[in-house]
This record gives sequence, structure tokens and C-alpha cells, in this order.
Amino acid sequence: MNKSLGFALVLLVSFLTLSCGGSSSTRQLQSITVQATVSGEQIEFTAAGTFSAPPTTVSPLPASWYYDLPSSQYTLTTQPFSYSCVPPQHPGPLIATAPADPNAPSSGSTLNTKMIVGSAPIICP
Repeated sequence: MNKSLGFALVLLVSFLTLSCGGSSSTRQLQSITVQATVSGEQIEFTAAGTFSAPPTTVSPLPASWYYDLPSSQYTLTTQPFSYSCVPPQHPGPLIATAPADPNAPSSGSTLNTKMIVGSAPIICP
């Protein structure tokens, strides 16, 4: 095999590896964990995210909060979600969503955005 053909083959394999998400793949959100802290009749929920590359854990994770199915729009916040057990508002579960891409805008449409979902039951004391 001549040197030009060998170099072209190495270059082609390198290009295909990079374009298919090889070693240069971008950092992505992989999962969301929702944690609850109970204080009297209030429950405060926070979201933590696990990512594919460092920093692998982010807490609090900017997330959108829902009681039922997520809507077609999201708005991210790092503020905890507060739930009052008196009177109970919804039977649960509480759902947190966030875009897989950590560079996504803080609000937008879920229709064209890959979203990651986490949930927790609402258990009043």
C-alpha cells in the first residue's frame, strides 16, 4: 500500500470516528434524581443530574417541574419545588425534566428537544 493511500485511509477512519460520537462526543445529561426534604407540612424537592462527562454530578440541576405529564414547553429553575401537604394539592408523582444538552436554553419547546425525566412520589407526613 502506498503512503498516500494509507494516510487517506487513516484520515477517513478518524473522520468517521469523530463524526459518530467517538472520543469527541459532547457532555450529555443521562439521568435525573429527585430528592425530597420534609419540614412539617411542607416538602421541598430538588433535582440532581448525572452527566456523561465531568462534572458528572450537578446539584441543584436546573429543571422544569410538573405533577402530571410534562407540557410542550419547559422553563428551567434551580429553585427547589415546594409542595404543601395541607390541603394536598396533587396525589403525585412529581416530575422533573431537563434537556439532555447542558447548553440548551433555559426555556423552550420540548417538541424538538431531547428531554431527560426524573420523578419522586409525593408522600405527606
